[in-house]
Amino acid sequence: MIKREEIIGDCRLILGDCLEVMPLLGKVDAVVTDPPYGVNYEGSKTKHGTNGFSYNSFDDTPEEIERVCVPAIRMAMSMARSGIMTPGNANAFKYDEPRSLGVIYYPSGANSGPWGFVCSQPLFYYGKDPYLANGLGSRPTAFATTEATDRTINHPCQKPIGQTTWMVSRVSLPNETILDPFMGSGTTLVACAKLGRKGIGIELDPGYFETACRRVEQAYRQPDLFIPKPTPPKQEQLL
Repeated sequence: MIKREEIIGDCRLILGDCLEVMPLLGKVDAVVTDPPYGVNYEGSKTKHGTNGFSYNSFDDTPEEIERVCVPAIRMAMSMARSGIMTPGNANAFKYDEPRSLGVIYYPSGANSGPWGFVCSQPLFYYGKDPYLANGLGSRPTAFATTEATDRTINHPCQKPIGQTTWMVSRVSLPNETILDPFMGSGTTLVACAKLGRKGIGIELDPGYFETACRRVEQAYRQPDLFIPKPTPPKQEQLL
């Protein structure tokens, strides 16, 4: 059931349970997502969520991961030509076998969260590679970044915008439609706004939904705000 829906630019933001909402959607070109983990783990010292608390309707115990996240990812990938996800180190083997593997590498520990130092995360690729399928050559399956997570965003698993932008561009082409069934604070849709993709995001938590709407609106108003400009190449002096 769709509890609320906002259209901002080329992005469609939906408040609701992704398992209920996705059957109402049509096909998409690609899925880019970061399923929840580490947000409400029983016995953990790092219970997070809106206003510093946990999700109201999700406990990321192994049982809940298998009940919610695994079928949601399976459904989402069945709707798309291509997909990429960060399954989390602890939960990676719970998901369906990917087409290929990659890695996000944080050489400086830039993405360390409240739970401690994080130096890498696995990447799962599903479906077809859009570049190979269109005769555009191969692309890297790994990405390294020293970009720090934006700690002003109240979300326990906030990912650097540069990382998410790379993920979106890795599995899609301009003007294609991207689905994120676990939208969170909206980073995937911010990347879509920046890259000229259409985005569909689904989020269960009303607080994170509001944050996502605000960030996507800001992305369209100030498109250069979220992504660092690339460092210009050094000019070599000719001898």
